[in-house]
Amino acid sequence: MITLNDCKAFCDVDPATVARVARREQLPEILAIARAQSSLMKARPLPARHPIKLLAAATCVPQRLAA
Repeated sequence: MITLNDCKAFCDVDPATVARVARREQLPEILAIARAQSSLMKARPLPARHPIKLLAAATCVPQRLAA
């Protein structure tokens, strides 16, 4: 099982941005992490040589937020 701490560790977004997303969109922290990471990945996709980070990001992003 992936925990909140795991998602924080895999997330490339700074905690202040996650807090801003959580406040602005009234989301729990885990969903704010997913939303912020998803936005970052759309803006700056990782190269294919980072499969572990890509897997972690995909795992932390709920399906309804991935669209």
